Amino acid sequence: MWLTASDGVRLYAVESGEGATAVVLAHQGGSDLCGWLPYMATLNDAGIRTVAFDFRGWGRSDHPSDDALALGRDLEAAAARARADGATRVFLMGASMGGAAVVQNSASIDVDGRISLSGTRLRSGFGINDPKSVAGLRGPFLYLGSRDDFRAPSQEVLQVFAMVGSHDKQKVLYPGSQHGWDLVEFSLDAVQTRAVILRWIRDHS
Repeated sequence: MWLTASDGVRLYAVESGEGATAVVLAHQGGSDLCGWLPYMATLNDAGIRTVAFDFRGWGRSDHPSDDALALGRDLEAAAARARADGATRVFLMGASMGGAAVVQNSASIDVDGRISLSGTRLRSGFGINDPKSVAGLRGPFLYLGSRDDFRAPSQEVLQVFAMVGSHDKQKVLYPGSQHGWDLVEFSLDAVQTRAVILRWIRDHS
């Protein structure tokens, strides 16, 4: 399907599953929504609706010359689609770049919780970091990552996690260096990670 962001940018998206709870899935840098397809099936099997999309400038979505890094507008459009299709509870979940966008660019979006897989700060050229937005985050927040992940160093994780304004926040750091959506698919801790996420969503739904 196609979504339209508030500034008219068209976003390529896929929706699957049914249920009153939906998870919006934001992809990693250098990739597109296809990386989420196996995990979408996992969530669907658990009775959770999913919406995955290509950020502007990535995959099949528009590549605008203006506001090319306005990733928050893309998250907002996907969350709105989930609600329009019947979800009464909506969670944002991003991996790496997508997780950083959830942390840095989503404070103004009305959702029931946020999950970041190895997403802390957006790297130059990938997005815009907004410390005020991080401090303005409200509602439940879950961070999952690895202790030896050089792309999301532990010190940076702790700094950004401390900045998150939510009073209901939790972090889980596994041994090793797995990054992003590998945490739910290929990591030795993938089964545990999927269980933690599912339990967390259910606890906050």
